Amino acid sequence: MLRERSVLTYLLDVLSRRRAFAAACFVLVVLGTALATFTAQPVYRAKAIVQIEQPSGFVLRTDIFGAGFTRTLPQEQAELVDTYPYKLLVDSVVTIVQRLNIELPVYTRSEQIRTLFENILCDSGGVSDTDTCINYRAARLQGHSRPQPKEEDEFDQYLRARLVEDTGLIELFAEARSPLQAQNAANAAALVMVWQNERLRKEEARNTVRFIRDQLDGPGGVKALLARADDQLAAFKRQKAFLDAGEETRALLDQLVEVSNLRWQGDLRLTDLRTRLAATRQQLGKEPSTLVSPTIYENPTVQEIKKQLVTAEADLLSLQAQFTDEHPRVQSALARVDALRDRLRQEALRIESVQRLPNPVHQELYKSAALLSADIVGQEAQMTALQGTLDDLRRRMLAVPELERQLTQLLRERQALERQYLFLMERLQEAELTHAVKLGNARVVELAQLPGERVRPRRILNMLMGIVLGMMLAAGFALLIEQMDRRLPSAQYAAEWLDVPLLAVVPAVRDRAHGSPVGDAEAVEAFRRLRTAVRLASREQPIRSLIVASALPQDGGTFVARQLTVSMAQAGHRVLLVDANLREPSQHRTDGQPPSPGLAEWLQGDVDLHQCIRSSSTNNLWLLPAGDVPSSATDLLESHRIRQLLTHFSQEYDFVVLDVPPADRYVDAQILALHCDAVILVVQPGTTLRDAALSAVQTFRALPNSRLLGIVANHVTGSSSTGAVHHSARRRHTS
Repeated sequence: MLRERSVLTYLLDVLSRRRAFAAACFVLVVLGTALATFTAQPVYRAKAIVQIEQPSGFVLRTDIFGAGFTRTLPQEQAELVDTYPYKLLVDSVVTIVQRLNIELPVYTRSEQIRTLFENILCDSGGVSDTDTCINYRAARLQGHSRPQPKEEDEFDQYLRARLVEDTGLIELFAEARSPLQAQNAANAAALVMVWQNERLRKEEARNTVRFIRDQLDGPGGVKALLARADDQLAAFKRQKAFLDAGEETRALLDQLVEVSNLRWQGDLRLTDLRTRLAATRQQLGKEPSTLVSPTIYENPTVQEIKKQLVTAEADLLSLQAQFTDEHPRVQSALARVDALRDRLRQEALRIESVQRLPNPVHQELYKSAALLSADIVGQEAQMTALQGTLDDLRRRMLAVPELERQLTQLLRERQALERQYLFLMERLQEAELTHAVKLGNARVVELAQLPGERVRPRRILNMLMGIVLGMMLAAGFALLIEQMDRRLPSAQYAAEWLDVPLLAVVPAVRDRAHGSPVGDAEAVEAFRRLRTAVRLASREQPIRSLIVASALPQDGGTFVARQLTVSMAQAGHRVLLVDANLREPSQHRTDGQPPSPGLAEWLQGDVDLHQCIRSSSTNNLWLLPAGDVPSSATDLLESHRIRQLLTHFSQEYDFVVLDVPPADRYVDAQILALHCDAVILVVQPGTTLRDAALSAVQTFRALPNSRLLGIVANHVTGSSSTGAVHHSARRRHTS
């Protein structure tokens, strides 16, 4: 709250100091508002109400962007009021109505409104565009051969529409210079909306019928696509013999189970046949195909050969026991044995061919083996056929999902086309009905009455707004002037801006240039307060030498230094006033003393110090004048004799006050501040620049062991004697 009060106090202070500018700005704004308000031509407003009924279904409409679904919504109707063709048509209707004295409130029904626009307002037979006809007739009534182009702000009335939410009601407002024109404009706007709504509905219905018929019967229309889909579905069912995925799967599973059982039974029978064939062949291998007659063994030749063979084999065994197989005798025995065996076989074959008989067991086994082999071959052929059938059934089952997908896609496409066909047929019937009855969904609820009071200008409101705006602009203008003015506006502002204590506020006095004490009681009291501030500061650290400096030449540093020493001397202190302003010395003029010899001559070593010090017209006050202005004042002040001088004076006087040149121009004040106990800075509100004062304060604070007691506000007038108190941390941010 302290910060807010400070800002408010600062604003009041700025307005107080810049009251002339603020008052002038406020008066100009209020006078301008009053002049604009009381000289403005009055404006009247009339209101008509139209209701837009929500359609029960969708209506197709075609336009240059193609076909789509739309509704004749109240929001769309309200937005049409802000279009240029609508405003132009209303303006033409108002012109015809006013010229022909037509009473618009009697036209409320749809048939009457249609007659008004097509037969009364448009008095030109054979013209297909009623809007153009009405615009041309209005132009002829105004003396023009054709409609003149107008800007929207050139219409004689101002139209505005407002949609009442969730009701379908549209409020049409018309503002004009006269009550009758406002009434005619509002009623014309309402009738134009109803008429255009009906015409739009009829046009939409006509376009819808044409569009739907194109979609149904045109090349590539819905009917052709639906017929093509039926043909594709029938062809698929014929070619694939596929009707239903579930039934087809169940039939294939039944066939698969049946064929699998047959194959399993065939495997068992084939195994049995193969087992029986193997056993038969085994028995067949044991039986000879023919039988030999017993006389073959009783043949004398055979018996003789067998005896010889036995004898030869016995001899061979005897020889093999004695000799190796390569021995000639063994080889001869082997040849004899082989020859006898061949002879025996030949003799047996000869006898057998004559006396061999077929074996009946062998023949029966052979017949059984042949029959079993034939059965096995037939069974294997049957098993191969059954395996092919199983493979085919499996392929057909794997193909069922793909066939089902194709069938589903065909059915889906046909159903979509069928739904589209039914939808278009339903919309076609609605559009044909809408076109036949020629009805819109807008009706007049209330026509405008003759307005009795004006709506603009609102004089009281305008004046109140002018006063508020004037106050705001006045405050803003005052703050702008304040920011543009780089001078310190007041004593308190200077203290806050510079972040230093305010030691005294010296009012403006006439005799400030004279050396005698001022006669103004307030000024005398200000210097007493300054003297007291110096004495209080001496309690913490003794102050014997004091510099009185100013930021700029016109701030009055010389005057403050003189009057401070006078006040100190009047309090009984021995005070020496040193005119250290070697640039433009002036302290010697106060008592009519000669300028030299003075400080400059003593620093140069030309005279004795006691020859330079002079008594003044005030008791206990002595003066050391500056002397002749030297060419190198800075070099003199930087000599070691200054410190000796101030040390000597501190022992003889209670206070030594040095009047120095302006701190913003010369470095003399900085040099002397190094040898003095304290510094007082003099500023003049309304004259001293903020940047110059701030630079001087920063300069003194930057010096080592320098002590800046505060500032003295000199020559303060009544308007700048007080000011807003600002926190020191904000001093630079408010500039």
